[in-house]
Order: sequence, then C-alpha cells, then structure tokens
Amino acid sequence: MDYQFDPSTPVEAAATPPASWYTDPAVLAAEKRQVFEKMWIAVGRSDQVASAGSYFTGDLVGNPYIVLRDESGELRAMHNVCRHHAAVVAQECGRATELVCPYHGWTYHLDGRLKRAPRMGKMTDFNLDDFCLPTIAVEEWGPFVLVDLDGSLGGPDNPRDLMADVKPLVPPLQELGFESMRWVERRVYEIRCNWKVFVDNSLDGGYHVAYAHEGLAEGLEFGGYETHIYDRTSIQICDASGKDDRLGSKVIYAWLYPNFFINRYGRMMDTNLVLPLTENTCQVVFDFYVDYEDIEDWNAKRTIRKSVSQSHVIQQEDIEICESTQIGLKSMSFNRGRYSSKLERSVHAFHTILWNDIKDDLPP
Repeated sequence: MDYQFDPSTPVEAAATPPASWYTDPAVLAAEKRQVFEKMWIAVGRSDQVASAGSYFTGDLVGNPYIVLRDESGELRAMHNVCRHHAAVVAQECGRATELVCPYHGWTYHLDGRLKRAPRMGKMTDFNLDDFCLPTIAVEEWGPFVLVDLDGSLGGPDNPRDLMADVKPLVPPLQELGFESMRWVERRVYEIRCNWKVFVDNSLDGGYHVAYAHEGLAEGLEFGGYETHIYDRTSIQICDASGKDDRLGSKVIYAWLYPNFFINRYGRMMDTNLVLPLTENTCQVVFDFYVDYEDIEDWNAKRTIRKSVSQSHVIQQEDIEICESTQIGLKSMSFNRGRYSSKLERSVHAFHTILWNDIKDDLPP
C-alpha cells in the first residue's frame, strides 16, 4: 500500500497524498494514536461548565471523557471510564455533586478520587486512592474548552503548549471580538467522507466557493483573499462585498490543527469540529455564536435564524461535494492529485504536519 508523502517538495511541484490516506483503516488507526489521542482537541464550550458541579461528556476516537467544574471552581477533565469494570460513568451533561457509575455504583468525587466501592466484601491490596478516574489535561481558550487525552497535566507542565499554538490566531479574532460572543445553537452532521476530506475542503483558500457556493461567492471579494500559515494553525481572511449583510465587512476563517475551525463574520461566529468516525465517515459539529446582548430581541432572533439557515444551505453544498470526493478517492483510476500553489498552501501545510505525526506509525 502506498502511504508516502514528501513534505520537502514545494507546493508548486508537490503531489497530494495518495488516496490510501482517505480510504485505508490503517491510516485512521495511526491518526487516532498519534494525533487525536496526543494533541489538543476542542470538545466543548466554557458556558457548559460555568458553575460548580456542571459537566458535559463526550467520546473522542473511542475514549469517553468528562469535563466538569468542581466545588472549588477548578476546571477538570477525566477519562469517563469506571475503574471497576470499565462502564461509562457519567452520561450526557448536567450538574452533579458526585459521579456514580450506573453499573455497580462505584462513586467518585468531582476531582476523580474514588469515594465508595459498595458491596466489595473482603478485599486485599485494595486502596481507594489507586482507583481514581485518570486525569486529562484541559484548557479554556476564549469560549472554547480543549482537552489533551494523554496529557495528565495542564498549563506549563504539559509538553504541548496550547497557548503557543493559538497565539497567531488571537489578534485577528480579538479584533472582531470572539472572546465575548454568546452561544446560541448547535447542529451536528454525519457525512460519508473521511474527516480529512472535509478539512481539505475548508482549507482550500476559497478555491471551491465559486463553484460549490454560488450564494456565498456573491458576498466575498476574492481579489484580496489572504492565507497566513503558522506552525499548527492557519488563517484565511477575505473582505466582504457588501452584497450580503450577514458577512459584515470582513470574514475570517481560522484553523487549529488538526480539526477545529473558527469562522467569524458580521455579528456571527460558527465553529466546526471535525471528528473521524470510520475511514469513510466523519461527524462535523457546528456551534453558532453571536455578539448580540439581547438574543431574545425579535430582530436579533430573526437575524440569527436567517444566518443559521444560510449556513445550513452552505453545509449541505459542502456535504454533497465531500461525499462525491470520497467516492472518487475509492476509484481505481485515482491515486494522487496536485495542489493549487496559489490557493491550497494551507492544505499542503496540513498534510505536512499530519505526515510528520503519523509516518512512523504506518504499515511498512
């Protein structure tokens, strides 16, 4: 099987990765081990854990997790797997004073320490402190919560420095006030394509917009489209034409490796979290934010509803092209393509980072 990619070849001469990157389960397995279980991944929002005892749960490439605010106000994340027989402990989201496994009643403090292990009978070599829920590194950045599954420590003690990674994105996003925006809605899409097909599509410098998104294209000024690439992030900036009030005067598309997009426009912002399901399917979680003080105001509600509806139309157009691409990637006629050196530099940068992360974990 051909997995090879040469990051030393400049984008003008480079071939894209082989189709196996998008169709082979071995590649996805390497990505799970070397990327999704080792990097900072966005999983939720600060408002979901704003008060003591509030929590939310999820599953990241087969790893159940819980993020919560403990009694002292500290943000924590843990593997949400009971230390008795591995049942998932907490469900969905809510508020709690303790975490009780629904299988055999093992109960944990909000800091993950085992509190009770009922009906265990006579035990030897059994210490409650040895059966804590394993810690996951967790950080807040603006309105977002991110976790590092294999990092037991956060902040400066974690070898992967989240704040250093996102630093280039902060000034342009702060200019448009992303930190104070309020969440209003979530939409989730399951798409029949590899997760990287969706990421490639979003990083292509607006290449596909004129062909796949006619309505959106009318609102953008492509002549001044800018792409800026950093170590593990990139940002695309485009002036708006004024034909679409929804877009405001400028649109920013920011990306944090491997799978998190922040799209800021007008009085709206949406984030796209791209999660692999299988080598042929992914889930994309859209969260919508606004800068309205009163989101119950009739005019604000109407504008928000219209913007989310327009976003849904664009997403359906993206789903169609991404699913079509996945079909083509399985064709015996296709192995590698080429990059647009003018527009797809960010796609090439993504592939370079990914190759360096997974190359030593691929089959020979």
